[in-house]
Amino acid sequence: MKLNKKNIIKSSIFIIIFLSFLCLIIYNFSDKCIEGFTLDIENDTDMTERSEKYEKLMNDFNTIFPDRNRNSGGPQFFKHIVDMNLNKHDFELYNSFYCGVSGSPVDPKRNNVFDYVIVKDLKGNDIYGKYYRCCWPCLCDIMKYAKVDKYDIELDGNIVTYDVLTIEDPCCDESKIPKSVTSYKCENNKTQNGVYSRNGRLIFALFYDTKIATDEDKSSISDVLERCKQRMNTDPDKLQGGMGDIFVKLSLACKDNDKNDDNKDKNHNTLKNIYGEPLKPCKTGTKPGSWDNEGYCSEKGDGVHQICMNVTKERSDFSIETGQSNWSEDRVGNNHCMCLGAWALYKKKGKGDNNELVCDSIPDMSLNPEYVGNWNTWNGNELDDQIIDGVDSMVQQCYNKKNSEYLKEKYDNLRNSYGNWQSII
Repeated sequence: MKLNKKNIIKSSIFIIIFLSFLCLIIYNFSDKCIEGFTLDIENDTDMTERSEKYEKLMNDFNTIFPDRNRNSGGPQFFKHIVDMNLNKHDFELYNSFYCGVSGSPVDPKRNNVFDYVIVKDLKGNDIYGKYYRCCWPCLCDIMKYAKVDKYDIELDGNIVTYDVLTIEDPCCDESKIPKSVTSYKCENNKTQNGVYSRNGRLIFALFYDTKIATDEDKSSISDVLERCKQRMNTDPDKLQGGMGDIFVKLSLACKDNDKNDDNKDKNHNTLKNIYGEPLKPCKTGTKPGSWDNEGYCSEKGDGVHQICMNVTKERSDFSIETGQSNWSEDRVGNNHCMCLGAWALYKKKGKGDNNELVCDSIPDMSLNPEYVGNWNTWNGNELDDQIIDGVDSMVQQCYNKKNSEYLKEKYDNLRNSYGNWQSII
C-alpha cells in the first residue's frame, strides 16, 4: 500500500515534534544529562554590575542571618536567592557572591574568587565545574564531603536544570549541628530555610560550568588535588584550620561514623597554650565568638579559629579591614577567636595597636607548620608574605608579655620549616 505525499509529510512532522519533546524531557530531567550552561560571570558581566548586585545581597545579610552568624550558611544564602524570584542571569550571578561551605561573602572585586574542582555525583560520576569560594580548604572539603545533584527551577518562564552541590540535611539530627552554627531552622528533621535537590539533599551552592570530567580536566586540577591531599586524608575529628571544619561536621551529622560523641576528647586540660601552659578559655560575653562549646579557641568540638583577640572600639574595624562584614562592631568589649588568615592580613595592612591578643588563650598548635600552612591563602585577600607578618606579630606580642622559651622554640621550629624567615625575637 502506497502512502500519499500528504500523509508522509504529516507523519514526518509528528515524528519531529515527538523527538523534540523527548529530547527536551531528557535534557531537563535525565540524571545522565549534565547541563553546564551557566553564565560566564567574569566575561559576560562587568565589575559595576557585579559590585552593585553584591552590595544589594549584602544589604540583606541581616535578613538572611538575623543573629549575624553566617557560619556554614551556604544553604541560607541559596534559599534567599531562590526567594528573590530573579531572572536566570541574576540567579546565577547572585549565587557567585558567597562561599557555600563557610557562608563567607565573596566580594567580586577580590582576585581569585573561584577554582575548578571535581566532585562526585550520586551515581559516582566525576563532575568537573567551577566553585566560588573564600579560601582554598573549602575546595578540599567539597571534593570529599559533598555530592552533585540536580535542581530544577523556573526562571524567565522556563524550567532550568542546574548541577548543585549538596549534603545530607543536618537537621535530621539537630543535636549534631555544631553550636557555632545558628542559622539552621530545624523543624520535623528538615531545614526550613533551605532548598532541596531532586533527591532530597540540602543545597549549599550552585556548581558552575559543569560537565563529566575528562582525563584532561583531572590533570588540570592536579595542583589543587596535591594541595588538598593532606587535608582530605585527615580524620574529620582531627581537622584544624578553616570554616570547612564546621562544614565537615554538618555533612556528617546524618552519617553513622561508629563514634559516640560522648566519648570524644573534650578535656581541655590536656591542651597547651603558646607558652606551654594549660590553655585558658577565650570566651567572654554571651554572643558567638567562634570558640568551641566550652569557650576555647581550640578547633575541637565546634570551634573554628585559634587566635584569641580582644575587640575594643579602636579595633572594631577588624572584620571590615579583612574583607568581611562588620561583625566585629558587635564584639566590642569582648574576645573573639579568629583565624590566622584574617589576623595576618590585618597586621600586614599595619592595623591595630600591637596589643590585641589574649596570649594565654592561644593554643600552641597555632604555631604548628600544618596549621599555619592552611592559612597561606585566605578569602582571596592575600598580601605578599602576610602569613609571616601575622605570625611575627603574634609571637612578638606574646613574647613581650612573657619571655617563654617554649614559645621561642615553637617559633624557631616553624621558621626553620619555611626556610629563609628571620626571627622577630
